Amino acid sequence: MRTFCYLLLISLFTSLSNASIVEETCKNISSSHHNIAYDFCVSSLQSYNATSQVADQRTLAIIASRLANSSAAKTEARIQELMDKEKNQPRKNRLDVCMEEYSNAIDELGNAEQAIDAERDTDAQIFLSAALDAASNCEDAFAEAEDAYPLETEDGEYGQMAAIALAIVAGLRR
Repeated sequence: MRTFCYLLLISLFTSLSNASIVEETCKNISSSHHNIAYDFCVSSLQSYNATSQVADQRTLAIIASRLANSSAAKTEARIQELMDKEKNQPRKNRLDVCMEEYSNAIDELGNAEQAIDAERDTDAQIFLSAALDAASNCEDAFAEAEDAYPLETEDGEYGQMAAIALAIVAGLRR
């Protein structure tokens, strides 16, 4: 019974400690990056299954990159749905621009994750910065044509997640 209590206390302490790493990280980056919402940051990072095993900022940066990658993949799937239904060729062309942007972002996020893991933080920042541009480049394709933008929700989520990953990696370099 005594061993069980010790294990329970250790598990609770580890869980609280990891929660505080996520909360402290999100507090720091949301206070210095006004486009990153604290609640979104905490809920997103805590939604990842391995967050309970987070021991450091580097692991958290990898998790954030994976979450951004997942968001980019969901956005890419949404773009494909829209392209399949679209009859207007100019609008379909704009969606194709978005597809290419998000495809590139997925590649860049994979490269960023590898760079973070290898402690090549400058490279990771470059990859994450390039990936972050996907949402704005996609939006620009529609704005230039004065066309209604169909991916606002997806871009918002993706943009915040990619910005969180970039901010965490930038913090590794301090």
